Parts: sequence; C-alpha cells; structure tokens
Amino acid sequence: MSAEQLKEYLNTAISLAKEVGPAFTDGFWRTGRFSADSDFAAGDKTGNGADCVTEVDRFIERTIFSRLRDIYPAHKFVGEETTSEGGDDYKVTNDPTWVVDPVDGTNNFVHHFPYTGISIGLAINKEPVVGVIYLPILGELYTAARGQGAFLNGEPLPLIRPPVLTTPTSLAECSLVCEHGSDRSEKVMGSRLASFTRLLLDKKHGGGCIQNLRVMGAACPDITLVAKGVAEVYWEIGPHAWDFAAAVTILTESGGAVFDGAGWWGSSIPESERTLKPLNIWNRKILAIRYIPDLPGQPGSGRVIQKKLATELLEIVEDIPYPPDGIH
Repeated sequence: MSAEQLKEYLNTAISLAKEVGPAFTDGFWRTGRFSADSDFAAGDKTGNGADCVTEVDRFIERTIFSRLRDIYPAHKFVGEETTSEGGDDYKVTNDPTWVVDPVDGTNNFVHHFPYTGISIGLAINKEPVVGVIYLPILGELYTAARGQGAFLNGEPLPLIRPPVLTTPTSLAECSLVCEHGSDRSEKVMGSRLASFTRLLLDKKHGGGCIQNLRVMGAACPDITLVAKGVAEVYWEIGPHAWDFAAAVTILTESGGAVFDGAGWWGSSIPESERTLKPLNIWNRKILAIRYIPDLPGQPGSGRVIQKKLATELLEIVEDIPYPPDGIH
C-alpha cells in the first residue's frame, strides 16, 4: 500500500469525522436534530444496563458507511451498531476493512461526560493502518496513517516530549488506564477486580504498585492518553475491534508499542515460555505502552523498556476467555 493511498484514506476518514461531528454534538447536548423532545432512543444492548445504544450511534454509523460505500464499494465494513444488531458472524478478510465506532463511550455520552468521540479505523491484511479519533466536545482530532506519524489537531504526538517525558523502568512509575467492561457477571468481575488489586498492591505483597489507575469509560480516548504521553499504559480484556482499531495506529505512530493483552497470572503456561505476543485487533485483548525515550547513551533502550513494562504487567493480570470478533 503506497503512502499516497494511505494518505487518501486518512483524508477521507478525517472528512467523515468532521461531517458527523455536529450530529454528535447535537446528541451530546440534546440540541438540534437530537433535541430533548426528539426520539433519542437510548437502548440496552447487553440486558444488564451497562452497555447502551442511542439513535445518535445509529445515525452516525449509517452516515459514515453510506459515504464510504459510495467511495470504496469494494471495501468491507465493520461497525459497532450494525454488528451488534446483525450478529458477529461477519468474515474477517485481508481486504481493506473500515472499522467504526460511531460513539465510543456511549455511557459517557448519555451522561454528558465529554470523554467520548467518533472512531474511524482502516485495517488492511487484518492490521490497522489508518486511524482517526474525533472528540468533538473536547475539540480534539487525532489522526494517523502507517509510516506517516500521529497528530493531535496537527501537532505531532506525543505532546509531552523529553526531557519532560520521563523514562519509567517499572510499573511503580506508571499511570495505567483501563476499563471494567460491560460484562458484569460475578466470575468476570471477580477476575477483573483481582487483576486491578494486584496492579495497585505494593511490591512487598507481590503487586505492581502502579502510581494510579484511571477508568475513564471509553477505550479509544483511553489510548489517546497513552499516545499523548499523559499515561504510560493501557490494558483491557474484552473490548471489540471497533473499540480500539483506530487508536492502535495513532499509538504506534506516536512511538508507542502494542501487544496481546492476555495475562499470565494463574496460567498453566510455564514461565520459560511466557513471551510477548503481537497484537491481533480481532482477539479482544490489548496492552499498549507509550513512547519511552532511550536512556542516555543507550540507543534502543526505550523499546526494551516497553517490553519490560509489558512483561511486568502480564505477570500479574489474569486472562479472561472471550471469543474473537468475526469469523476467521
């Protein structure tokens, strides 16, 4: 795929995000076409009240996919709302596939918490290559294409740079962003909370002693914090490809690293065989580490430290079995 073609795809995604931005803002503030007396149609997707969908989600996704089908009729399309309503039996192929979350952080959206936005990603050969995340209420537009850098409102990422941006060498020097997910079953929540506890627990009791744990309510904006350099780590088990496909390109183009997020705590995998695996965006398990500056006189040490932090985290968090997205 040429740089020129990726740039075209990126510009298309940027244009679409900006086009639907006013509808997103209307829905957030309940003005215009989504005024307080309109049919907002907030519904429960999971049956437990923890995951909802609104008419704004549906309108934005329909608009984006309609435009994309006109421009790229041979491409494939995976969206949160069309998939959740039509089933997850779509086939994942190597074809260019647009992966869209029209309102990432819908619970934030309906509670008027501004940490929510539009996510448009493009995967080719099943790997993300273009990402646009638009947070209209915060006025933040994140953009990236493979090999072309990542930007926030035109400024290169990470925004925080050396010497202000530090080089942490253990989890105890890190801020972690994560989510509790919409699966509220006792077994899953018990596993998540146990992992959170070990991450926060002090070192002498076998924990990671992370400096803080942030739960902000939306995966794509979470990862933009890591890309910006204002958080060191993002980890989550259970999100779908549309929750983070766009953000992965933004994070990696900012100098960050991504890995499979399946934890090793309680695993039968021998310690000698516990190695970091590359991220597969369709497998619903992700670990992301921000750009780490090299130590003085040690070129390449930043990448080594990213892997060290990832390994340290996976040693103390549990895996949760989830079926992958789509049919492979």
